[in-house]
Amino acid sequence: GEECVITSWDIFYELESWYLLFWNLAGVPFSYCYTSIYVLKNGPMGFSVLWNILCFTLLIVGYFFWDTGNSQRNRFRMYWNNTLIKRNAFPQLPMSFIDDAKYLQTQHGNKMLIDGWYAYVRKPHYTADLVMSLSWGLIAGFGSFFPYFYLTFFLIVLVHRVGRDDARCARKYGSDWDLYMATVPWKFVPYVY
Repeated sequence: GEECVITSWDIFYELESWYLLFWNLAGVPFSYCYTSIYVLKNGPMGFSVLWNILCFTLLIVGYFFWDTGNSQRNRFRMYWNNTLIKRNAFPQLPMSFIDDAKYLQTQHGNKMLIDGWYAYVRKPHYTADLVMSLSWGLIAGFGSFFPYFYLTFFLIVLVHRVGRDDARCARKYGSDWDLYMATVPWKFVPYVY
């Protein structure tokens, strides 16, 4: 799904990708490393093998849902725009493309994906991003908030972004957006949010 990032919300709607560029230049170098800095300064954490396996499993599962979620959405768009080229190269993951995907046809002319991970939540890739962020904190333990700063910051950013996206889509799609939200009512986690 990485090759599909250029069609994302960040590029198309966020001040011509200014937010994404700023974050990648100013935020990433300083916040992604917090867990590593904490572990470096506080020595080996001494967790059990089971705990380490749990943290790495959480990271890998999060990555799987992140990559396939992005791929499902973007390949759905590519399919309907006749630009899809099915790739067999690494790292293409299973469940990255949905054959005969279900969708809602809008009066605006667009199709809204309601299949795959998007049958359960509207932003599965955001949920997966947060799960990966959580795993980065958990691997450092619970001795400080410092390793969880990125998770907290990112949660605030994504909740705010979803609100902006919902408002934009409500303006653009009107009653079709209401139908979509009734069909897929959950943003991040089914029956929770």
